[in-house]
Amino acid sequence: MSGAEISGVLYARSLSEISEVEMVRLSIDLVSAARRNIGFLRLVSESQWLHEKKSTVVEAIRRYDQLWMPLVSDLMVGSTPAMVLPPLDVEWVWFCHTLNPASYRQYCEARFSKLIGKPAIFDEENEEYALMRCEELWKNRYPDESFENEVLDDQSDSSSREVVVKDVHLEDILNEVIKQRNLYQKFSWPYMREIMYLIAARQRYKAFLHLLQSFTDHGSSSSSSHLVPTLDILLMWVTHQVW
Repeated sequence: MSGAEISGVLYARSLSEISEVEMVRLSIDLVSAARRNIGFLRLVSESQWLHEKKSTVVEAIRRYDQLWMPLVSDLMVGSTPAMVLPPLDVEWVWFCHTLNPASYRQYCEARFSKLIGKPAIFDEENEEYALMRCEELWKNRYPDESFENEVLDDQSDSSSREVVVKDVHLEDILNEVIKQRNLYQKFSWPYMREIMYLIAARQRYKAFLHLLQSFTDHGSSSSSSHLVPTLDILLMWVTHQVW
């Protein structure tokens, strides 16, 4: 085969692969979602009260498990998520829990017999309304429960952890929340919020998904497990998981 013929084959293959990558469909606007995620992670990082005491995190998990998830489950219409957002501590637990999709799905199906999805709310105005609406619904349903995390100052970390470890699944959530505390540091570079960067990252993420699928289709799942995403692809991957 001549050099020209080889070039022609490679060119045709490249066009085919580009076409296949374009066929990868994403269920959400990853660019807007990623920008929103970076802002959210920054807020979590700056909210030191959320990390200073383990009892605060444990209380957040209790509020997530006993209050928020039953509430948002009842608000769902079919498979459509309710357009409400929980308080910061609860949303942080929700974020961390969904980073393990298999565990999250198992939790939802075991407790609610359905998967609890997240609303696609990516702008500040709608976020503010969704939070206010949630507070109204929360207070009506739980008049004796504060909308904000008000863990008692005299509640020790050890006694708080005992409450969680009674449920193995909740302990897994606790460990995940603690592990992800510094996640924002990975995505804190200013350029990572730029639209052009995120558009390119989305395209590279789609190519990454296509590559993973190619390994699976050819029975090389063990090889795909050795693939390490670059930072821009990781941002899209994390964003895709939590939505």
